Amino acid sequence: MTDLPTRTLDDDPEESSNQIVLTPAPLTKRIIAFAMDFILLVLLLQLLAHFMPKFWDHHTQQEFQNLLQQATLLPQEEQMDSQEMARFIQESGLSPETYEMLMAMVVWACFLPIIYFFIGERFFGGKSLGKATFGLTSVKINGDGALPSPMRQFFRTLLKGLSGLILITPFLLPGLMNFLFCFLNRQRRCLHDMIGGTITIQEQNKQEDSQ
Repeated sequence: MTDLPTRTLDDDPEESSNQIVLTPAPLTKRIIAFAMDFILLVLLLQLLAHFMPKFWDHHTQQEFQNLLQQATLLPQEEQMDSQEMARFIQESGLSPETYEMLMAMVVWACFLPIIYFFIGERFFGGKSLGKATFGLTSVKINGDGALPSPMRQFFRTLLKGLSGLILITPFLLPGLMNFLFCFLNRQRRCLHDMIGGTITIQEQNKQEDSQ
């Protein structure tokens, strides 16, 4: 004779019936999916650096090109040193218009990864292009398989986008810590998953478990 599961008075039968067993997506697929997103973001940043100067006058564009050429002549260690690069830009004698353009490029470079991931999370069912390729999606951790609230999605993509951006800078350790955190828990959740209250799953598994 088997024991029947017990239910307390606090249990909601309707809520229990809607619970879905969420199995974390394979890490290999997640890593490849993020690598695809990362490569795409690098390409988008390069396009930003190529086309954004065209919104300024010819003198500013020429000054920016000269700055890039001079920067490539610097030793590799100085190019990777943020203080040395800041000093180099300060001593370059740039015009106010070029400084304005540089600041605008930095701001847009920071927002671009956040916007990219937020659009995927919010409007394409919790999937970026990389996730969609492998049938992955990010849903709420509470087991109902729904998407998190827009506010949760924003803070999730904020941390994920900035972490991805940091990976292409000399200060890559904080970004790595966010992603490596998934190796420290059974549900394979990164820090941005913790903030967003989400878990990344294989979408077909979600559909099978819900049937």
